[in-house]
Formats: sequence, structure tokens, C-alpha cells
Amino acid sequence: MAEINTSPEYQEQYQQYQQYQLNPQHQQYQHYQQYPQDQQYQQYQEYQQHQHYPQDYQLQHQFQQLQQDQQYQQHQQYQLEPLKQDGLVEAAQAGELDPHSEWKAGPRERMIVATMGIIILLVALETDILVPALPTLAADLHGTSIETFWVGTAFLLPSATFLPFIGATSEILGRRAMLLVCNLLFTAGTLCCCLANDFSVLLAGRAIQGVGGGGLYTLTTLVITDIVPLRQRPKYLSLISAVFGLGGVLGPLLGGVISQKTTWRWLFYINFPFCGLAFATVPWVVKLEPKRKGSLAANMLRVDWIGGAIFVAGSTSFLIGITWGGINYPWSSYKAWLPILLGGIVVVLALVYEAFVPREPFLRLSVYYNTSSTIVFVLTLFQGLMAVKEASTILSGIYLMAVNIVLFPIAVVCGILMTKLGTFAWANQIGFAVMTLANGLFILVNQNLSMVAHLFIFLVVGVAHGFLIGSLNVATQAIAKPSHMTFAVSMWSFNRWFGTCLGVSIGGAIFNNVLLHSLESKGASEADAAAISQNSEAFIGTLHGMPDGDLKSQLTWAYVDGFRGIFYFMVALSGLGLLLSLFIRNHSMNKPTDSAHVLRNDASDSGPAAAEA
Repeated sequence: MAEINTSPEYQEQYQQYQQYQLNPQHQQYQHYQQYPQDQQYQQYQEYQQHQHYPQDYQLQHQFQQLQQDQQYQQHQQYQLEPLKQDGLVEAAQAGELDPHSEWKAGPRERMIVATMGIIILLVALETDILVPALPTLAADLHGTSIETFWVGTAFLLPSATFLPFIGATSEILGRRAMLLVCNLLFTAGTLCCCLANDFSVLLAGRAIQGVGGGGLYTLTTLVITDIVPLRQRPKYLSLISAVFGLGGVLGPLLGGVISQKTTWRWLFYINFPFCGLAFATVPWVVKLEPKRKGSLAANMLRVDWIGGAIFVAGSTSFLIGITWGGINYPWSSYKAWLPILLGGIVVVLALVYEAFVPREPFLRLSVYYNTSSTIVFVLTLFQGLMAVKEASTILSGIYLMAVNIVLFPIAVVCGILMTKLGTFAWANQIGFAVMTLANGLFILVNQNLSMVAHLFIFLVVGVAHGFLIGSLNVATQAIAKPSHMTFAVSMWSFNRWFGTCLGVSIGGAIFNNVLLHSLESKGASEADAAAISQNSEAFIGTLHGMPDGDLKSQLTWAYVDGFRGIFYFMVALSGLGLLLSLFIRNHSMNKPTDSAHVLRNDASDSGPAAAEA
């Protein structure tokens, strides 16, 4: 530990540095940020580094000793003195200090946000664009209904399981590097899908796409988190979420048009311009660099490869079992429940390993450090699960458009209001209240309900998701400790996608079971009811082609009962979400940005460091 300079000259210089902190645009502050080898700044960092790595017990012990050290007390006085001189301490104690309320995005920040918007649009398009083309794709590649079902699942499942590891790895290797790696994976998966002549190759390509797409999804949020103060962040996070919703509108439309006019392979070809644009812009626009420097070899050794491998293996096994159950195999079959059991055990082992073994674990259970944070993560899981019904191939494109067209402006307005008010809990509560209403209205849906009534219900769904899609992310970040921000955002993304994967299975299982019992109660034989319920989606075409009569009416009402079973469950889930949301405590949104990454100043490229080199 270097001896701290306590001379009057250093006091004055340190006060100047503190003033530069309050004005991040100041040229000298940029100098300190770009050149941490500066002696004065390095002395300041000597103390700060002990706070950033509490898992290092030796450093923690030294830091505890330093807290009682006279020089540390002097350092604390130097830190507060300029604030006292300006009256800022008193203002903060009175609740009048809002250092980020007037923050404005500069040209660099706007370019970064635009680049993140392009990337998230790419991921959103790929999530929904294949839905209208699945029948054509299945016929061309001679796929079964189960293989066709896996076209979507093969993308979602790896997207969820790799999310936490990719987010944590970007904390070490850098956001820009991981954006390029994930974009490369997405491009490689797209190429694989373009060249596919059978379902095995197609599903492999979709899985590779899923790893890259899930990584891009969470990295866009992390980049916004690095460059935008928390108070201003809701506007930008909601904007990015709204762009994702826009992709939900454009995806099915483009998919339907392209699959009718030309080959389904063009649904993958159109990704290449977006991928190329990302490769061209990310290196020059996203100039975020880790504050903690190190060689590539040293940084690769810091990555928690073992913990990541254990967690990915366990969560993948768990989700495969959840997905197989009721679709590939009956729930009573060991082929369904054994992967769930083994996956759950491996995930628990991964959590134990992360808690005790790695020096820099990629999973930080400390993000669940209070009741509010735990509730927010649970609600994010609920929201992801309830979003599944929007992606069902049974729903027509016009209803999907109704949801997403309303979602877009509501998300943006909600973000602006959260920034203006400095609170977020109200948005969570309104979102779950409206979602409970929407799910209750869905119980009333039947084949005799008018299209206008259907559209109204889907508009209500769009309003609910508009409130939730951004506010839960904001709540996660406002509640999280600054040093845990990357891990909290990664877990938010994971819970969102994990909930979606669960929803696919749970919704399908409820629908098929209720449909089975409804058919039997209406006089169908056990064998016929089982055959229809196990191929419920494929049977819809047969149902539409049947002549009007009592049989068609009875079968249609059985399908209505199946959907009502889903929404009875959704009402209970969203009602529980509303109840839990009442216990979320608002946290201050005026926290300083404490990112482990710094946005490089282009002007510094010709500065002193360059001259010395």
C-alpha cells in the first residue's frame, strides 16, 4: 500500500479531483479516467479497490485495518471537504440533491443507444419471424410436428441458459468484445440455418443462434447501464424494450410475406445485413473498456469457466425435461422427469460451487440481498411466463400486432414517467393489476365473441406488458448494489427468458390436460380424446375443415375449455404477482453510476499517454 500524501497541496488537488467527479464532462476528469496511472488518482484507487473485491479476504482484512487508520480518516475528510464547501452534503441530507436529473446524452451516447437498438431488433425479429413459415418449413424439410415445435424451443433454451455466464464474462473481457463474440455466434447459427437440408442441421443452427441472441439481449441492457445514470435509465431501457416489441410486430408480418413470396431461407438471409452492420459499428461506437486492465491470457484465467459449465449443463437438462414433458414423452415417463431431477441437482451443485470456490463467481446470490430484490426477480419470472401466450402459433398475426402496437408507446411513456418521478414500484403494481384484468377477460373468450372484443382484450394485454417490460428491469437496477449491477441485470434477463421457457411447457401441459378431460366429458372415447389432445395444434386444421354441426361445436368448445384452463392459471399467477408487487419498496434512483467499464474519450488517443508511447 502506497503511503497517502497528506500535504496541503495534495488536499487542494484532491478537492479539485472531487469537483471533477461532479462534472464528468470536465477535461481534467477525462484525463484522470483515461490515465489511471496518474499518481494522485492511483492513490485514491488504492483505497477504493478494497471495496470492490470483498471476496478477497486478505484485502478485506487490510481494508478493515485501514478504516481505523488515521490516514484513512484524513482521506475521508479530503473526500467530504469540497462537498461541504459547496453545501452539497447538507443538500443530500435534505433530499434535495439530484446530480443526474439534468444529465443529457451526448452524440456518443446516442450512437451507442442506436446501435443497441439495431442489435435488439435483430434478436426480436429472429424470435418471431419463423412462426408463419413453420408449416412450409416442416413440409420442405420433411419434419414431424415435434421437430417443428423445437424450431422455436431450440432458440429459446440456450438463450436462457447462457445468459448469466455471458453477462458476467463481459464484466471481465469487456462489453465490446462479448458483443462481437455473440454477434459472431448469431451469424454462424444463421449461416447454418440457411444451409440446412434437414431438421438436425436446422436445430443445431437455431441453438447456436440462441446462444448469440441471448447474449446480445442481455449485453444491450448492460451497455445502457454502463453509460446512462440510473435516474435517466428508465427512458432508454424502455425504449430498447419497445424496440424489442416492435420486432414482435414486424417479425410475423415479414415472416408471412417472405414465406409466401419466396423460400423460407430468406427468413435467415435477411439477418446478414443486421449482423454486418453490428460488426461494422460496435468496434467504433461501443468504446467501453474495463477499468481493471489485464492481458487477454490473465483475463481468460479470471473467467469462471467451471462454474459456468456446471450451471449451463444443469439448467439445460432441467429445461429439456420441462420441454419434453407432455410433448415428446408423457409426464409419467422417466425420459421427462429424470432430466428435470438431474438438472435440478446439478444447478444446486453449481450454486454451492459458486458460493465457496471461485474467486470471481459468475453467479452472485448476493443480488437477492433483500425482500424487494427477491420479489422483483420472482415477478420477472412470472412476466416471462405470461408472455408466452403472445408467441403461440395459434394466435393470428393481427392479435399479435394489437399487443405490440400498444406495448410500444406504453413502455416509452412509462419510462419517461419513472425518470420524471424517480420511482418505479407504481409501474410494477399497475402492470400486474392490468395483467390480472386481461387474464380474467381471456376466460370469457369463445368462438362467438366478436373480433372487436378479441382486439380489446389483446390491447389490454399490450398495456400490461408495456408497464412491466421496462419497470421490472428498472426495479432490478434501482434495488441492486452498484457493485452487483452486472450480475443483477444478467439474472433479470435469465429469469425473463427462463420464465418464457417454463411457460411453453406449463401452458401446453395445462391446455392438453384440460382439453383431454373436456373431450371425455363431451362423450369422446378415451383413445380419441388422447389422440386429439396429444396433437392439439395439428388437429386445428382438421377442425376448420369439418362441416358445421354438433360434433364441430363440441370439439370447438373443448378447445375453448383448454384455453380457459391456461387463463385460470394466469389469473392466479398475475394476482399473486400483484400481491407481491405491493411489498416492493422504492429505492433511490439518484445513485451514482459505478460501472466497472469506462467510455473511452477519442480525444485521449492523441493525449499524453500517446505522446509517451
